[in-house]
Amino acid sequence: MIFNIRILVQQKLSMRLFLISGFLGSGKTTSIAQACRQLISSDTRVAVITNDQGLNQVDSAYLKGLRLPVGEVAEGCFCCRFDELAQTIDSLADSAKPEIIFAETVGSCTDLVATVVKPLQRRYHDFRIMLCSFADAWLLYSLISGTSAFIDESVQYLFRKQLEEADMIVLNKCDLLNDSDLEKVKHILQSDYPGKAIHCQNAYNRHHITEWLEFMNQFSFYLQRRSLDIDYDLYATGEAMLAWLDMKISVHSTKMLAIKIALALAESMDHNLRSARLTIGHLKFLFDDGKHTAKLSFTTTKAKQKRGYPELSDAKHIEMLINARVQTDPSTLLEILRTSIEESMTSTGCRIVVHESAAFTPGYPKPLHRIV
Repeated sequence: MIFNIRILVQQKLSMRLFLISGFLGSGKTTSIAQACRQLISSDTRVAVITNDQGLNQVDSAYLKGLRLPVGEVAEGCFCCRFDELAQTIDSLADSAKPEIIFAETVGSCTDLVATVVKPLQRRYHDFRIMLCSFADAWLLYSLISGTSAFIDESVQYLFRKQLEEADMIVLNKCDLLNDSDLEKVKHILQSDYPGKAIHCQNAYNRHHITEWLEFMNQFSFYLQRRSLDIDYDLYATGEAMLAWLDMKISVHSTKMLAIKIALALAESMDHNLRSARLTIGHLKFLFDDGKHTAKLSFTTTKAKQKRGYPELSDAKHIEMLINARVQTDPSTLLEILRTSIEESMTSTGCRIVVHESAAFTPGYPKPLHRIV
C-alpha cells in the first residue's frame, strides 16, 4: 500500500504531539528532521521542541538551520520545566499553527507518562499525545549480550524504564545488525515489553521514516496510561553517572584550513575519550562557517556507523558548538576536551578560542507535577 502522509491530518481531531524519548545517541533528532521533511513536502505544518539539561543545544541550532519552527526548553527536563514546555507549546501553536509537534526529551529522562503526558492531557483536553521511545539497535544488542560499555546498573535502569513506558518502541539503526541479531533483539523486546508496538528503522531510509509516520498515524491514542513504578533515587544516580559538557569555540587559521582543523579536532576529541575508556552517550558538533551550518555526531556505536563529513566552504575562521554526554565526571570530561584543543593548536599552529564552557552532572530530578 502506498502511504500518503497527508492521511496524518485528514482525520485530525486536534493537534498531535509526538513525544520522542530515548537514550543518548539513539537517533531521535535525525529521525525527527527526516520526518519533518516528509511532512512538509505533503503540506503538513510541523514544529519541534528540543530539550536539554544544558543551555546551548546543538540539536536546536541544527533544526533551526533546516528552517523548521523550533522551540527550546533548556537547563532541565520537560518534567522539571513543565511550565516552560506548556508556554513553548502555546507559542508555537500561535506562531506556526502546527498540525503536528515533535517534542524531543533529554536523552537520560524517563517517567514521562506521570510527569509530562498526564499533566499535558489535563491542560490540553483535546491534545492527542503519543510517547515514542527510541533505542539504538546495536546498543540494545550489546546490553542483551552482556558486552555493553554501560556497565553501571543505574544507567541501564534509565534505558529500560524509557522502553517500559513507551507507547511505541523504535528500534533505530537496525541496519547495524545482521538479520539474526536483529530478530534476537526484537524477540527480547516482545518478551520483556509485551503488547508494545515495535518499529525497526534506519533513520536515513526514507521508506522507513514513512512507515514510522504511518505507524504513528494508525496508533490508537490512549486516554489512560499507567504511570511507571520508579525508584527516583536510582533514577538520580543513573543521571549523575553521566557528565554533560557544552562548549562554544572558534577556530582561526592563517590559511583557508579552519574547517579541516575543526573536523580533525572533533575526531581527536572522540579518539581521546575512547582512549580513556570512557563511554560516549553522544558527542555532537555544530560547525558554522558564516554561510552554512553542518552537524557531526559520534555515539557509542561509532565503530559500526558509516559517517559522512559535513560539506562546508574553505574558511579562515569557523565557529563550533560542542555538546558532550559521557559516562565520567565533569572535570575529567572538561580536561580531555581542553587537552584535545591544546594538541590541535600545537600540531596545526592555529588559534582556538573558548568562548563559553559548562561541565556538570544533572541534579536530582524534581518534576513539577507527577500524576499516578
